[in-house]
Amino acid sequence: MSLTGSASDERSGLPDQVKQGKPDTRAYRGALDLGWELDLFGAARAGADAAELDALTAEEGVEAARWLVSSEVARQYIVWQSARLRLAKLDALLKAQTDTERLTRSREAGGLASRFDVARAAGEVQSLAAQLPPLRTLVAVTETQLAVLVGANPNQPLPELSASTAPWLSTPPRLSARQPVDLLLRRPDLRVAHKQFMAEAARLREAQADRWPKFFLAAAFGRQDLSLNALDLSPVRYSTAALAFTMPLFDAGRLRAAVERQSAKERMATLQYEKAVLGAVKDVDDSLVALNQERDRSTALDAVTQQRRTGLRHAESLYREGQIDRLQLLDAQRAVLAAELSAIDGQAQLALNTVQLASALGGGWQDTPTTTTPRITPPSLAPESLP
Repeated sequence: MSLTGSASDERSGLPDQVKQGKPDTRAYRGALDLGWELDLFGAARAGADAAELDALTAEEGVEAARWLVSSEVARQYIVWQSARLRLAKLDALLKAQTDTERLTRSREAGGLASRFDVARAAGEVQSLAAQLPPLRTLVAVTETQLAVLVGANPNQPLPELSASTAPWLSTPPRLSARQPVDLLLRRPDLRVAHKQFMAEAARLREAQADRWPKFFLAAAFGRQDLSLNALDLSPVRYSTAALAFTMPLFDAGRLRAAVERQSAKERMATLQYEKAVLGAVKDVDDSLVALNQERDRSTALDAVTQQRRTGLRHAESLYREGQIDRLQLLDAQRAVLAAELSAIDGQAQLALNTVQLASALGGGWQDTPTTTTPRITPPSLAPESLP
């Protein structure tokens, strides 16, 4: 549909006798033009569907980007917290090892320890000290990475990452090994692949319909005011209507090639969608296996920590009774700190695997109807806040 208008004023300046053969004219014209393609075979409708699906695909692409960013924010936050926890434990372990070195040197002065014992203790101190700078670097790098991910200035620390807040991690809830497959429908990447497949299928229908006739209906309604040599004529109204069609007769195989080309694109989109679905199922299965195995590992590390703490209590009792010296007590303390350090690594990996599962399921899961798993550290990132 279109609205057209025109105005013209033509004057020659010739004598009146001459103007009778070539008059001065002034004309005003306005018209409404209407045109329709009678979409008998669905080509136009298929093209419109493909364009709409392209727009929806772009929107889903934005959601997919947000999904990836939110997952990365959760992952970096867990890395930041675990690095701070390991840093605190390493500081405590370094202090204990420094005390051991000082006591070993005192024992050497009294002839109760050898230079080998002193060198070994000093080496342990230097080994632990060498582990601190990479952890401090990891804390700083993850802070700037989190700032970039949330769109903040990396030169300014985020208020949420206050150094005065004690580091913490929590134990994720136990999940069923058989999550509903409908959860995968929330994954933006699957929705993108699905809409791309649907768009290519619509374009295939459009290409197939192009081989059939196309019918067009046109109509025009207008009015014209005309003046000849300053003589105004009555306004003239006019209208036209027409029906036309086009049909390909000989195109040297162009339309057939277009259908074959679009059919190949539709088949490729189908395979890509199937690949995305299979990849999503694989991600969920792998994440569930990794989460369950890491939970077993974390449980074993916690058991080791508990045994080391029990041994430390016995060592403290023996030390008070004078049955062991302070060096043996410090060894028991270092063993507890080392076990706690390994337990922190297990907790961090368990939390990362939980984030991976939440991401694989498109943002969450269905909890099993079991009792809540007790926390082993201060309050943490709640499962519902995971992306």
